[in-house]
Amino acid sequence: MSIRNYLKQLQQLAITIGFSRSRYRFFLKSSIAGIDEKSRRLIAATDYYGTDIRPISTAAPFGQSMLVLAPHQDDEAIGCGGAMALQVESGGRLTTVVLQDGGSEHLAVNMTRDALTQLRNQESTNAAAVLGLPAPTFLNLQSLSASHVDAVNFLRRLIAEQRVDAIFTPHILDDHIDHRSTNLILADALCGISHDVRVFGYEVWGLAVPNVIVPIDRVVHKKMDMLRCFPFANSAVDYLNATIGLNMYRSRLLPVDEAKYAECFFEINKTDFIDMVSSVISQRG
Repeated sequence: MSIRNYLKQLQQLAITIGFSRSRYRFFLKSSIAGIDEKSRRLIAATDYYGTDIRPISTAAPFGQSMLVLAPHQDDEAIGCGGAMALQVESGGRLTTVVLQDGGSEHLAVNMTRDALTQLRNQESTNAAAVLGLPAPTFLNLQSLSASHVDAVNFLRRLIAEQRVDAIFTPHILDDHIDHRSTNLILADALCGISHDVRVFGYEVWGLAVPNVIVPIDRVVHKKMDMLRCFPFANSAVDYLNATIGLNMYRSRLLPVDEAKYAECFFEINKTDFIDMVSSVISQRG
């Protein structure tokens, strides 16, 4: 089947069944699992379904125990800083784990790897303090793929001990190798978890096809303050304006005048997340 015909057929399916959390599993299993990698990349790189699929507006708390996974220091603020702020406001539990050490560019900035890691960890610690949170847990892994087993074991213990029921991670088709590795690590960790977990894929380097949207007007100033805590990253890319611009753009998916800023997510249950990682991410390497 050509990609043109496939997209047309899938669009009709989306229009017919809608895209609510109660129906996404059917949509997912009848679509993504059966397409080739080139088609997945094309769909992931576009907002193809933006006019047909309307995400559900969702409010905090996001579970009783929320976990945010950040491949690097700053991903947590970019992808779900607003949801984090709302979770704290609601009184729900929130833990943040940063996986990679963030020191890969140390030679380019004439620093030792340890010094750059410490700098970036401090920036994430400062961002957490904006919300009144303790410092994230820093795994300080130089390579996520090389440390896969250790990271899986750590997360599995954490999820079980804290009875985590909502996990925020880069969305499944985010085109960054460390973000893909984070999803692989999470999927393997969840294989050993017996209780229900909702997984929310957040946006950093690419747009998701969202089924959940969170208005963040009330806390957008806190998110901006968090983003300002990352001068190292912002010296290369203006993440503050780029991210707030994305959140403004995403608000168009809400009814007129409901909000000026919003974060979008792809929410999926634990079992379907594991299946999706197996069928999508593992094929990309």
